[in-house]
Amino acid sequence: MNIMVSNLNKLTTASHLLDLFIPFGLVKSVKIVRKDNNGLSQGMGFIKMDNFSGSSAIRGLHDMRFMNSYIEVYEVRM
Repeated sequence: MNIMVSNLNKLTTASHLLDLFIPFGLVKSVKIVRKDNNGLSQGMGFIKMDNFSGSSAIRGLHDMRFMNSYIEVYEVRM
């Protein structure tokens, strides 16, 4: 399952997202979308997990406050 996380704090790293999602199951990959000109986060990231773990993570994390931002977590189909 591909999961998009938006409204991330600009200081969020891949390690932060990994720590957030790992309690829900095996995380296959984590990517933070960054601006080309300065390397800062664009406030979104992508996670890959199996379907069961991903569904649990979406239910558990959507609209949660994380690093002073209320994040949006949802499945994306690619």
